[in-house]
Amino acid sequence: MKIAIVGAGGHGGAVFDCLSARHGSALEAAFYDDAPQRRSVFGVPIAGPVSLLLADESIELAFVAIGDNRRRQEVTRLLAKAGKSFVTVLHPFTAISPRSHIGVGTIAVAGTIVNAGARVGDGVILNTHSSVGHDCVVEDFAQVAPGVNLGGGAVIEEGAFLGIGAKVAPLVSIGAWSVVGAGSVVLDDLPPGCFAYGIPAKVIRAIETRPPG
Repeated sequence: MKIAIVGAGGHGGAVFDCLSARHGSALEAAFYDDAPQRRSVFGVPIAGPVSLLLADESIELAFVAIGDNRRRQEVTRLLAKAGKSFVTVLHPFTAISPRSHIGVGTIAVAGTIVNAGARVGDGVILNTHSSVGHDCVVEDFAQVAPGVNLGGGAVIEEGAFLGIGAKVAPLVSIGAWSVVGAGSVVLDDLPPGCFAYGIPAKVIRAIETRPPG
């Protein structure tokens, strides 16, 4: 399996680890990063900037390993315009219901649980030991940090970020591009573009959102 991983930071390393666990020696990966902080990731050299990948027609499959939700969306759209396709990365130690849906360009790290009827969009991060309850919706480019639990029927809208250990009650909605602080318990719907924190979570302030470039 030949794949370009865009992003050579910590998240890129986690993506490579998941792919290695799934594909073993069949994996042929290359990293691309516009501002790499190191020369290689787990022994795999950085091939060059994203522009080099855009010009390389021999590489068709990519995964955007960028933790920032908005930037991940922007780079994904750029690569899609260049004709690249995206893989879905599921660590072998996940429990994904066959009656759920997982979009392309999404990663589920070790320990992730996705229950029946859940719908997870494109470019989503489901991090270590997170759980997505039955009939939940996690929209494109959202991020669920380690240890987050989503009650049945919860809706996480586009680009929202849930911090480590946050809990979302059943049927509750988190607005697009909102941020929920670590350890918070969300019992009521949150509007788009807000930062919320606490037990129960309360809106602390509005946060700036901007349209994709």
